[in-house]
Amino acid sequence: MKKLFILSAAIFGFAANAQTEFTTGVRAGLNISTIEDVEASSKAGAYLGVFGNFKFAKFYSLQPELNFSMQGANDVHLSSRYFPATSGGKDDVPLNYIGFAVMNKFNLKSFFLQVGPSVDFLLTESIYTSSSVDLALNVGLGYDITNNLSIEGRYKAGVADVIDDDTYWLFYFGDINYNSVFQVGLTYKFK
Repeated sequence: MKKLFILSAAIFGFAANAQTEFTTGVRAGLNISTIEDVEASSKAGAYLGVFGNFKFAKFYSLQPELNFSMQGANDVHLSSRYFPATSGGKDDVPLNYIGFAVMNKFNLKSFFLQVGPSVDFLLTESIYTSSSVDLALNVGLGYDITNNLSIEGRYKAGVADVIDDDTYWLFYFGDINYNSVFQVGLTYKFK
């Protein structure tokens, strides 16, 4: 957590020296998440975050974010013999993260495109999790309703194996069970 704080302070400090316009804000909304490459159903959750937006040009800004995100999946089919099968071999796997994202925001009048990486730290571990850190790529679109209020939609794809359901029998029979999250919500910029 100390490294995350130092990294975010360095990014904010660097960008503050080169900025042309700086705004802060909050973002919140609905998550629809699942874990890919396992049999599971989607889980509804929420996200909440704060951001700083450094506008370097009319069409481009850099937006570091600190977010809390409720992810995971429901009715995950636990095929591995290493997990205690509950509810007929299915169980809910809630995964709550605190994460840091750096979004590149491209503006076209009232519309914008966002793309950027994030690193998320797992807050709620369970017997099913295999990694406490998730790296993800975020891609999204948005629309500025007013100068302060925007609506946005994002897709977040993790790259870490979040559930350890792999089977070993002389050879490795496994896949990467990564987070897949759709987000829809609002942002509010303070001016």
